Amino acid sequence: MSYFNYADVAAFLHDEDLIDLLCADSTYADLLRRFLVDDFLVTASAVKVPFFAEVRDYAGAVEKEDARHQWIVKEVTDDDALKAAMGSICFFLDFFTKTISAPTVVTRIRGKLFKAAKIMIRAEQLSGANYTDIPQLKEQLALDLVNRWIYSDEDRNPNNYMIRYTSRGDQVVIAIDFSNVDLLFPGTKIKGRQKSFGWERIEKTRYLTPLKVEHFQGYDMEFFNMRLDAFARLGRTKLQETCRRCLFFRPDRAALARTITDNLLGRIEYVRGYFASQFPKSARTGGKEKYKDMGSTFTRIYKAR
Repeated sequence: MSYFNYADVAAFLHDEDLIDLLCADSTYADLLRRFLVDDFLVTASAVKVPFFAEVRDYAGAVEKEDARHQWIVKEVTDDDALKAAMGSICFFLDFFTKTISAPTVVTRIRGKLFKAAKIMIRAEQLSGANYTDIPQLKEQLALDLVNRWIYSDEDRNPNNYMIRYTSRGDQVVIAIDFSNVDLLFPGTKIKGRQKSFGWERIEKTRYLTPLKVEHFQGYDMEFFNMRLDAFARLGRTKLQETCRRCLFFRPDRAALARTITDNLLGRIEYVRGYFASQFPKSARTGGKEKYKDMGSTFTRIYKAR
């Protein structure tokens, strides 16, 4: 089948301002150095804080080295910071696996711990889009399931995603809000159904994706390997070091990093094996022309004029 190459993030984002906003021109190592340091942010009252964040006592901040980059920040206790750091780990892993998500970190500002999230300017919530019928949106959400399954990131509803449009009209899905991830649960928290593709969860009322199971029909492993191959390149050393650095404020960070690494590596192997058991390696027949029907409709209309 024919798909957009979502793994080439910079090419997909296309616009320099959007590439800059989502750090797509940075390397993984550079991003760790840029965000996991004290006082890279300074609070700024001039930043317009989104209403949903303002009512939760967030304040505005900007990056010290480049005030164009705006963030929302909130002071946290050590216990709250642990939960926020789990989201930070997920953001960095999203970045490594070529997944578009909003930068989220725990950092110190003037000696105090804050959780921080970058403001996605000129973006709108996914909840207002017809994402089940628009192939580009549905494909991005289908790939995103891989990440959320591995992170046990439940309660992923349309409000947990934003959309930005590129200058050429592409609709970019941006994952936000990692407050429900569970990286410390031992082993694989979410199991795949054996008879047909689907998943079984402990939290029965929560969701891994806004898509229904039937929306995954017709895809193949060539499609999902855009994401799964990136996860396969995550070695133990890189993963453990990332976790340890995100947990810089914890005296037990080394032990926590080992636990999280063991859990994530096991889940990566499990999810890859499960998807391979449910989807064909390649589906090159039928639907090869992604927009064939759309093009035919346009031709009929044009000829009728």
